[in-house]
Amino acid sequence: MRVGKTIEVYSLKGKDIDRISEKIQEFLRKLDMESKNITRIRLSMEDILLDMRERFGEDVSCILIMGKQWGQPFIRMEVQGERFNPLEHEAQAEYGDWSRRLLINMGLKPLYLYKSGKNQILLKLHKKQINPVLKLVLAVVLAIALGILGRMMPADMRTFWGEGILTPVFDSFLGALSTVAGPMIFLSVAWGIYSIGDTATLGVIGKKMMLRFTGATFLLTAVSAVMSLPFFKVNMSVENMDGSQLGSVFQMLLDIIPENIIQPFAEGNSMQIIVIAAAVGIAMLILGEQTVGAAKLVEQADYIVQYIMEFISSIVPFFIFVSLLQMMLSDSLAQIAGAWKPIAVYVLLILVLLAGVLLYVSLKERINFILLVRKLFPTFLIALTTASSSAAFGTNMSCCEEKLGINSRIANFGLPLGIVMYMPGSAVNFLVVGMYMAESYQTEINLSWMLTAILLSGILAIATPPIPGGGLTCYTVMFLQLGIPEEALALTMTLDLIFDFMATAASQTFLQAELILQADKLELLNRNVLQESN
Repeated sequence: MRVGKTIEVYSLKGKDIDRISEKIQEFLRKLDMESKNITRIRLSMEDILLDMRERFGEDVSCILIMGKQWGQPFIRMEVQGERFNPLEHEAQAEYGDWSRRLLINMGLKPLYLYKSGKNQILLKLHKKQINPVLKLVLAVVLAIALGILGRMMPADMRTFWGEGILTPVFDSFLGALSTVAGPMIFLSVAWGIYSIGDTATLGVIGKKMMLRFTGATFLLTAVSAVMSLPFFKVNMSVENMDGSQLGSVFQMLLDIIPENIIQPFAEGNSMQIIVIAAAVGIAMLILGEQTVGAAKLVEQADYIVQYIMEFISSIVPFFIFVSLLQMMLSDSLAQIAGAWKPIAVYVLLILVLLAGVLLYVSLKERINFILLVRKLFPTFLIALTTASSSAAFGTNMSCCEEKLGINSRIANFGLPLGIVMYMPGSAVNFLVVGMYMAESYQTEINLSWMLTAILLSGILAIATPPIPGGGLTCYTVMFLQLGIPEEALALTMTLDLIFDFMATAASQTFLQAELILQADKLELLNRNVLQESN
């Protein structure tokens, strides 16, 4: 449906706030947005207007502007008066900035601006995009078709196109990816920790959740590593182990601590960047209002880098086309033909792990296994078809509170935190891809290699931002640490886009299961709701 730009003026009286809310709802419906997300945006904007009314009174005028700019839908509300940021006001409220978090967890970030004596709240909505699965299929089909035609060209012509044109283009893309990777990981981790809200929240619930999320991620990764041994060429003989191999694992743990603050960013050492980011995030969290300026800087820098990364992710299908075409022209067909193996192994591992975790939950909480699967399936399906935890957030939250009986205190805090921190699906993804690429490029997989891979997979899964294509930034670091050549990144990029759908869906289901267990442990689980069949 065509969406035109509208400008309307209201007061902040109760009746007019209701009208503004209805207008926003109508606008969002024209964008074909999911009804649950419409409700969440509407409630969040209402909450902001109520804060404005409390500050300026009900007779002040509010200008509502809605439409599209450069193809991107937006909602802007303007209230005349002295400078007042309702987003900061919410952060200091008794229950925290719940409405702002509600939007952020849907992948939307409201912005406050003060221009010409007007307090402005700007909410940019997602553009309607082509289904990422369709873009991936088109890229692969086009690359294969042109690759078959290219195979008919003379060898010197294939070399010119492959090494003279396609390889430099692909290398430039990897350079851009590497440039953004370090800052993105730093800002994602630092802002994620600071966004917890306050040390009180962190102390009561956060510490336990973070420890359980971290422990469960490494446990599931280790179990998947053991399960994957029969599918790859692995030398686990202890006789071939020497002190230097085990020492290299210990040294890697020591090398996580950076020597200075500049070197990790210059070298792209993500492990050290994560340590620095965690230290900065915790420091800002503890110091609170003393670091408001620094927190704003980190937040705004995060907006910029995330926007750049989303743009890079949006053109990934083009570079998948480039990488596949280059591989077909350079006689790498065997690698492409063997790409089914990591996909099949990953699907098998994830299904077994999911079945095991859900069976444990069903036995512990005395809920029918099939019923539990039925309750979790809608969130799984949305995440599987979109590869986005933000797209599934509305359904996920409703499922946790209304179908799983998880108290809102746990759901409102644990779900956003888990989306960032708890991604076992991605950890298993990193591990399987790493093992397959090591085998393909004749890198020996031994015990020390496996321990390093498990550690790296768990850490990088926690550091990966929850956006489509976010895992691409981690492979360069992982391959460097595991001795896998850079050439493996070409095929990995294609595999990552496929894995991204499955990993996101699996991680959301693992998260829901973990929140059930944590809510039960904290006595914040309604078993009657959980066990209801309706």
